[in-house]
Amino acid sequence: MKKWIAAFRLKTLPLALGAIILGSWVNDFSFDFEIFLFASITAILLQILSNLANDYGDFVKGTDRHRKDRQLAGGNISPRSMLIAIVVFAIGALCSGIYLLNISFGDDWNLWVKFFLLGIFSIAAAILYTMGKKAYGYMGLGDVFVFIFFGLVGVLGTSYLFKQELLIASWLVAIGYGCLCVGVLNVNNIRDLDKDVLTNKITIASKLGIRGSIIYQTLLIIAAFLTFSFYHLITGYYSLSPLLILIIGFIHIGKLKEAQSELDYNNQLKFLSLGSLGVVLVFIIRLFF
Repeated sequence: MKKWIAAFRLKTLPLALGAIILGSWVNDFSFDFEIFLFASITAILLQILSNLANDYGDFVKGTDRHRKDRQLAGGNISPRSMLIAIVVFAIGALCSGIYLLNISFGDDWNLWVKFFLLGIFSIAAAILYTMGKKAYGYMGLGDVFVFIFFGLVGVLGTSYLFKQELLIASWLVAIGYGCLCVGVLNVNNIRDLDKDVLTNKITIASKLGIRGSIIYQTLLIIAAFLTFSFYHLITGYYSLSPLLILIIGFIHIGKLKEAQSELDYNNQLKFLSLGSLGVVLVFIIRLFF
């Protein structure tokens, strides 16, 4: 069981959950626990699906051949078993998503079909990140898809499930959160930069180099700070989330500049992932009423 828990990469789940929490909170507090619960379940299943597909895709392409922390490359799980798990989690995400649409939209088939297609695209995106001959994660598009599915789809899509409308200001926090999630991926790509160059895997980090990638990381943190700050100014809703972004960013960028080993980068992956969830949790604590 430990090998499967490792394959699930539980440390990545806070990002998926953070998007759901944030999306559940920004739409004029139209909260429904059942919608929140199944949105969370669906997001977590999609994230685990992506992690399993990533393990399989990198193994098949030989990207992970020197890594023992991945379950296929380390010989802990067979390719056949991993493929079965990918199918199981894809079906699980689909079933959970269908139930979520039923409780959110009822017999509004226009919205139901649109979100069902969005769900199919989400499942496809989770699988095709590294699987297939045209895996977008190998074409430098990973950052774009993370921004779209964790930020825009994750936050705005969840928000729409509650009230079937989108507040314009919600785009700001969706963009900001998307930037934080892209930052987590960027740390991962900085850590794997040398290996990705050797295996011809194209990432923004592999093109920018370490110095350029840290500048890119800084800009992502700044963008998150500005969008969250503007949301507070526009809506009159105030929390300490912008301040927390600044604190996290200052510590994170400093540690990233000093990082020399894989462990250093892994620590920053965990720090920014949990920190992003922390930003969301602080965001929902309103300072003034």
